[in-house]
Amino acid sequence: MKIMLKLIVMLSVIAAVVFAAGCAEEPENAGNETQGVSEQISPATPETGQVITEADNGTSISLKNGENFTLQLRENPSTGYSWELNVTEGLSVLSDEYIQDEAAEDKVGVPGTHSWIIQAVDQGSQQVNGIYKRSWENTTGTEDNFTLAVEVI
Repeated sequence: MKIMLKLIVMLSVIAAVVFAAGCAEEPENAGNETQGVSEQISPATPETGQVITEADNGTSISLKNGENFTLQLRENPSTGYSWELNVTEGLSVLSDEYIQDEAAEDKVGVPGTHSWIIQAVDQGSQQVNGIYKRSWENTTGTEDNFTLAVEVI
């Protein structure tokens, strides 16, 4: 009986030490209480190039062959709506990622930002086209669209 009691006490002490060590570590985002879209939109880097958003809809950019740019569009897939993106053959989608905004504990259906890193792979006039719709619904012409002309030199 005494051995069992000593074993239980020893396991409890070990568990308490492990728990305390875990609580003592600083969280990854300590000191950075605000999270959301502003953190997702990063400045241009050689890996991601310039950042294009909905504000750039209908405009054009110029890239050297091999350069990248990041396209970031807001969407809410929890409602069924998402961006369907098409690029011409002279562009290549290197990454495709959706990041949901921080949600309050009692909230569901929170929107986020869809990001694509796109690389210029062939010279000439290229294009990015997007349509914001539910994938199971027919296109009606009333959907939001995104268009970007890309001149690759």
